[in-house]
Amino acid sequence: MLGKLTKHEFFSVGRIAAPTYLAVLVIAAIGRFLTWLTSRQYLIDNVPATFVKIIKTLSSLITTIYVIAFIALIIMTIFLMVYRFYKNFFTDEGYLMNTLPVRPASLVTSKLFNSWIWIFFSLIIAFGSLYITLGHYDQLVDLVEKLSDTVKEVLDREGDFLRDELGVPIWVFVVELVLLVFSYVTRYILTWYSSVGFGMLLSKKHKALGTIMAYIILEIVGYILVGIYLAVAAKVIPNYYDIINTSGGKALQLVVLGSLALNTILSGLLFWFDCFIMKHRLNID
Repeated sequence: MLGKLTKHEFFSVGRIAAPTYLAVLVIAAIGRFLTWLTSRQYLIDNVPATFVKIIKTLSSLITTIYVIAFIALIIMTIFLMVYRFYKNFFTDEGYLMNTLPVRPASLVTSKLFNSWIWIFFSLIIAFGSLYITLGHYDQLVDLVEKLSDTVKEVLDREGDFLRDELGVPIWVFVVELVLLVFSYVTRYILTWYSSVGFGMLLSKKHKALGTIMAYIILEIVGYILVGIYLAVAAKVIPNYYDIINTSGGKALQLVVLGSLALNTILSGLLFWFDCFIMKHRLNID
């Protein structure tokens, strides 16, 4: 059932997101083409000045539109993620969704899976549109190769030092960073989901305002818990302050692993809170 819910949600979001993503890529391609035209000296020398001026104006206009569309792409992904959660569970659709023979945990998980997927897609589209806009493909390939060679050279020269400094193999640290990003994204998504549910309880007439207020409250609670974690860590971890002051690598490890653990715990609490709201405090329009 979880697979069916995830599939249904994926296609529902895709009907809105896919045209938007395509529009961003088309705008990027048009902007790149106009930029290419304005860079052709032969064309500039052999066409009327008015035509050249029009092309340059259009190029500037499309560039402005692209920047707006790029920002809107990120905002739309976040908004769509929150709106779909609200629409499915806290409007008339909630009467159907909450009568399905599945637990609230499965409903929340299906939304969470799709949020991960569409955030990943939005990043691909964002970088793809930038790639199209810049247009200097050879230079980009050279830049990637140079960065790769630089990283390999640093690892060959400083690999043992970095491994000793971090206390773990470098590949393990890279995995930790990936998991940290993943845990932060998960916590961010679940915070918005919890804000929607909590916001329904805070303000029945002004649900959008209630959701924003709830998000601020949950963020403040999150910062308080971070402060508590740091205070506990300083007491529990042996030689905590010595590690922070004497070893930058091990201090970084403490930060990464601590943040990963904290995000995981907070995500678990937020997930439980979402399920609790949907099961015991559901407020449907």
